[in-house]
Amino acid sequence: MGFFDSRRAPAVMKHGLLRRYCPAFASKAGQLTMGRVTFLDGYAGAGCYNNDEPGSPLVLMEAAHAVSANRAVEAIFVEKDRGTFERLEIVLNEKCSGQSYTALYGDIDDHIDHILDNCRGTALFAFFDPFGPTLSADRVRSLLNKRTRDGDPTDVLVHVSVRSVWNFGSRLTKARHENRDLDPSDQKFIVRLDRFLGVDWWKDKFATVGESYTDEPDGKESGVKPANVALDVAQEYADRIARETGYYTISMPVRRRPGHVPIFVLTLFTRHGDGAWLFADSIGHAGLDWEESWQHSEISREGPRGQTGLFSQPESWSFDRDEYERRHSNEWIEIIASNIDALLMERESIRIYENVVSVFGNTLGTGARETHVRKAVKHLYMHNRVDHDGKGRYFYRDSIRRPAT
Repeated sequence: MGFFDSRRAPAVMKHGLLRRYCPAFASKAGQLTMGRVTFLDGYAGAGCYNNDEPGSPLVLMEAAHAVSANRAVEAIFVEKDRGTFERLEIVLNEKCSGQSYTALYGDIDDHIDHILDNCRGTALFAFFDPFGPTLSADRVRSLLNKRTRDGDPTDVLVHVSVRSVWNFGSRLTKARHENRDLDPSDQKFIVRLDRFLGVDWWKDKFATVGESYTDEPDGKESGVKPANVALDVAQEYADRIARETGYYTISMPVRRRPGHVPIFVLTLFTRHGDGAWLFADSIGHAGLDWEESWQHSEISREGPRGQTGLFSQPESWSFDRDEYERRHSNEWIEIIASNIDALLMERESIRIYENVVSVFGNTLGTGARETHVRKAVKHLYMHNRVDHDGKGRYFYRDSIRRPAT
């Protein structure tokens, strides 16, 4: 089955996030712009898969329709491959008649300045999801800073390809150990990564990598795995941009299956803690989509690792989301409560929406979301560990402390 034949689990998670986060963003941020909102997909693709499942453009159009009663959403799609762009135009024309959108042929780098000028005064959600490196770090910083100066609400979601970074890091390690220059094709790729990540700083990260330099992550004890280094690079990329722009950032590594190394990271830049909070809640729901997708894929497989596919009837299989959540809910709540408790050992008070990554910890994207955080706070309150009872619509904005003695 080809990549574009149907959605795989990582794409299911990505689209599940968009489907939930974008309406929430439009509803909240649109309050500041008289209901005017822009959705931008800078690497739109063909709009749908070969089996007609929706790609990101149709997911964004679905999100726009969901808030159309009180938000005026203009969607903008950019695609640089001519054949893919023509397919995108056909898909949008067939499936989104009557909705407001613009499809632009070419590279997002060539269009971004004009797009930003045209969406002044609107709340902007921008999604950059390419194969390999995306817009340069300088471009992303410039976009965020410009929108801040203009006073317009802005969230940017970037796909960071962990596989691209670790593949190249493996080649860099091999060349270093063989005391030779990089191949010409690798030299070209390093220019792209320098442009995306920022010149030079990330290369030093691979000095700790061991001597196994295949395209897959190494498991040698002689050094750090390239995939782990690539994840560190992705996080530092996000942290650098956040520091230089004043934005919050939150990242979600996305895997094909449990136990696999992440193949990309979805990194959100947002001006407000509410954005990080909504992202965490949305990625929790999307994590259940992912769980269902990879399980369905596994049960449908044929061959030595998926022989049940030969005899079972995958069409009769269903994923019970409620049962899955019941089995894991207590574990999620315990982990989150422990994380909050640990934060309060270091600080006098915390606000959850300012510490989303630390609060969720390794439950982020597993299915854990607002309801589990609220129950964790209530659990701590009942055991006299915090002074907040977890009640209130916006409890995650409130200061939480130890009880007064």
